[in-house]
Amino acid sequence: MLENVKEKEAEWLVPQYIPKGQITVLGGDGGSGKTITWCALAAAISSGKKVFFDSVPEGFASYEPGKVLFFSSEDSIEHTLRARLRKAGGNLRNVFSVSLKDENFSEIKFNSAFLRQIIEQTRPALVIFDPIQSFIPPDVQMGQRNAMRSCLNPLIGMGEEFGCTFLIVVHTNKRQGVYGRNRVADSADIWDIARSVLIAGCTRDGKRYLSHEKSNYGELGETALFSVEDGIASFLEYTDKKDKDFVQERDYDSYQAPQRVDAENFIIDFLKHGKKPTAELDDAAKAAGITKSTLGRAKTKLRERGLLSGRSEGFGNSKIFYSYLIDKAL
Repeated sequence: MLENVKEKEAEWLVPQYIPKGQITVLGGDGGSGKTITWCALAAAISSGKKVFFDSVPEGFASYEPGKVLFFSSEDSIEHTLRARLRKAGGNLRNVFSVSLKDENFSEIKFNSAFLRQIIEQTRPALVIFDPIQSFIPPDVQMGQRNAMRSCLNPLIGMGEEFGCTFLIVVHTNKRQGVYGRNRVADSADIWDIARSVLIAGCTRDGKRYLSHEKSNYGELGETALFSVEDGIASFLEYTDKKDKDFVQERDYDSYQAPQRVDAENFIIDFLKHGKKPTAELDDAAKAAGITKSTLGRAKTKLRERGLLSGRSEGFGNSKIFYSYLIDKAL
């Protein structure tokens, strides 16, 4: 009977961001910092320290070292991952894995008895799968409705039985205008079954971000901005912006770029025979359907490249401003 069931408060592996004993999804485009993020997390758990995106102030939480079990089919343990975990401060005695070279690696699937055996023997606090496709049973189609839910259900059972938390790494869609649950590639079920979703990405000024996009146990955490040096994540600051905001900035930039390039080519062609009054250039661009803002960006870009310049000639009311290409100044 339900009256015999004890209510429990949510427990956290990383306060507000990653709930204990549940599935968290970490998504991102290639090169966005997904591997660096999970390596930082694994290192922190293994050594009993705060991970870079943990927003709890120093001294307000205690951390105990825990075991970490990871499976990666994209990066070599020997050539990449061991060094990243070491540099991030991980206690390598608490980190376990199965090499991609091991003949048993192919048996590691979300619903396999072999995975359960490894977890039962290791008793890790955190289990990481990177990427999701490598650990889906061959008879499961990711795009089929509810297929991934039944495939991932065994993890929920093991989380409750062994007290381990699961982090699953996924790729994200790059389609314009896509964010939220539609950012998770291949299957919407993955978003639905996860209790927390984190998205890693790059800002327009070269920083990295980790945006908390879903939480079933409370408010979303702030987005952490971080830098990467020598493969190590370094926290910069928090921001209220979410993945949607960064995606829209990216889409806006990609939409503007072709227009600006067309405007640059127009300017070069218009001035190819020598200097022309700037007003004449502006009027011709307007007649060609180039907006004032696009023309301004094109002029700025050409100046930065050392191709465009200008000067005034005359005095008083007879002063005229001219634009010209650097090699067509006369």
